[in-house]
Amino acid sequence: MNGPARFGMLELIRDYALQCLRAAGEEEQCRRRHAIYFTHLSESASSEVPGQRAQEASLLQDVPNIRMAMQWAEERQEAALGLRLAFSCKGSWFSQGYMSEAEVRFERLLRMSWQRGAQEVPPGLHALALYAFGQILLGRGKTERAEAVAREALERAQRSGDHCGICSAQAILGQSAQRSGNLDEATTFLVESDEHARLGGFPDLRGFTLRNLAELARMQGDLVRATTLYEEALAVAQAMGMTFGVALIMTMLGHLACQQQNSTLAKARYREGLTLLRAFDSPTYTAWCLEGFAAAVCAQGDYAQTVRLCAAAAALREQVQTPLPPAERVAFEQTVADAKEELDEATFVHEWTAGSALSQDQAIDDALSDRHRA
Repeated sequence: MNGPARFGMLELIRDYALQCLRAAGEEEQCRRRHAIYFTHLSESASSEVPGQRAQEASLLQDVPNIRMAMQWAEERQEAALGLRLAFSCKGSWFSQGYMSEAEVRFERLLRMSWQRGAQEVPPGLHALALYAFGQILLGRGKTERAEAVAREALERAQRSGDHCGICSAQAILGQSAQRSGNLDEATTFLVESDEHARLGGFPDLRGFTLRNLAELARMQGDLVRATTLYEEALAVAQAMGMTFGVALIMTMLGHLACQQQNSTLAKARYREGLTLLRAFDSPTYTAWCLEGFAAAVCAQGDYAQTVRLCAAAAALREQVQTPLPPAERVAFEQTVADAKEELDEATFVHEWTAGSALSQDQAIDDALSDRHRA
């Protein structure tokens, strides 16, 4: 058996134990201790360090406990505790497809935090939760809702002089404008967001704003500036020990190197990203990195591996129902088409079938086995 021993309890015994706690006047104390324990557990599991996969797998077994702890926090108006739980669970919600639940939880708790006032919820925690809520809404295609939430949050934060809150709200508005193609408006929001991240002195938010500005520069075709900004964001993530963040930035640096036709540098960046992603149970982001790696491999003429990695990426996305965004699908399909054109039909089918059967770890192994051909 892997991991620590776990014990179940018959419902009848559980009900009797609760009755005993109530009779002794200890139920509320035990529920609070339960909520605090699972808050610490989820924060530990979501800390961005190697070994995340094992921790997250253990955390997923405790989803009923975490839901109960979050429900208790909501019922008792413990906004700060509830937001800590919600934010630490965001990665699991994303990877396991619990986006609807995540949206509801974040909205309730953020509303509660506004009602309870800034004294109870630290500005940094509130800003991170707001940013996460914005990503959930944008990810679910609820752009108008994301904008409405961000504008309300921005107004509140400006009234109180909360730099962290202003930073998060403007970041959401900037990303929304960026998705709509309003790049000038996005620039205004994201530059101001970055300035307030500096003023707020909150490094987590500074890392987010740098990545947002870097992506905007990439969309505007300024690849040199985009690379510089991503390298700044990389330094912040490395200084904070944010392993997962480092992996994502390495992937983006790989994409930028690909766009500049430097496939050798791109592959080196992707390798670093994949090596770090191995520690995380994140099929979507692993697929994202593999897709870029496949394009770099294709540019160097290894069409069989290109097809395997593309098939593996597609299979990983299918597992967690996170299809390629439309803006990225065209490039992916072109990579597949380029490789297919160079292979005979039997070889293409064989390699695609082989790639589709690879697990996340096996797909990473396949990519890293290319090292000697770099």
